[in-house]
Amino acid sequence: MKRFTCIEISGTNEWCQQIYNDVKDDIPEELRKRYQYKGSGPLELPLEKDNPSYSYVIGMAQQNDQTPYVYQIVEYTKSEIEDSEYFQMSIHNPFELQAVDNEDDFGTKYEGGCSNPKCRIGKILVGDALADRKLLRKRDIGRMNPGIFVSEKLKNVVCEAGLTGVSFDHEVKDYKGREMEKAYVMDITSVLPPMASSTWLIVEDRNTFIDECGHHNPYLRSDIQYEREKLNDAKDFNLSSEYLYGLRRYQEIVVSAKVRKLFIQRKIRAGFTPVAILD
Repeated sequence: MKRFTCIEISGTNEWCQQIYNDVKDDIPEELRKRYQYKGSGPLELPLEKDNPSYSYVIGMAQQNDQTPYVYQIVEYTKSEIEDSEYFQMSIHNPFELQAVDNEDDFGTKYEGGCSNPKCRIGKILVGDALADRKLLRKRDIGRMNPGIFVSEKLKNVVCEAGLTGVSFDHEVKDYKGREMEKAYVMDITSVLPPMASSTWLIVEDRNTFIDECGHHNPYLRSDIQYEREKLNDAKDFNLSSEYLYGLRRYQEIVVSAKVRKLFIQRKIRAGFTPVAILD
């Protein structure tokens, strides 16, 4: 496993090229070819905080009135991936429904939770979920915040495999009352303890509106990391206790290796990134 820090900044092509020329010799030799600036687009630089060029790039970005995007990259070997016990699962947001919300746009009913309309943490679904019937199309799982919707096929696969930490008590209905293939809300009932402090969870200045309610929702800038004891009671499907930033506030999905294996075997499309377990 390799873990390194990367800074992404934007500007004119000429400005980015000049920054790259100034710091390229400080980029680790094994990464130079991969991160060579091509003359256009954002500039990505793998530089650690103890590297003199790190502070230089941060300072130049701030002079250019921008907040640098700093994140951590983790690279696993194939065998390390196969040996991982838990994974961060990413699922599809239908392209035709990007930035669509099943509460505001389709009338799904929720109750409770935070009253701040920009936050809404903790709301609980009442009755069935409403969505456009084209939500899943040819996929078996999709996210339309704050819900995770699955096909009847996937519901049956999960139930037959005896996977834990999930229920399917609510159906998904077309918001216009049209007929649609059966679909369900995948309600993940297991919530994990807080992530390890080594996980990069960053609250940025642009998050200031959440001060209205006190919920500070960070951006995840690294892999997810847990101390092993925090996973003692983990199920096959779990949610992070942290609410993070996305199209809406959301909790990360953390699943067991059993889930990943089953999804791959059944050709169910989802992404799986290893979760680091700290012994």
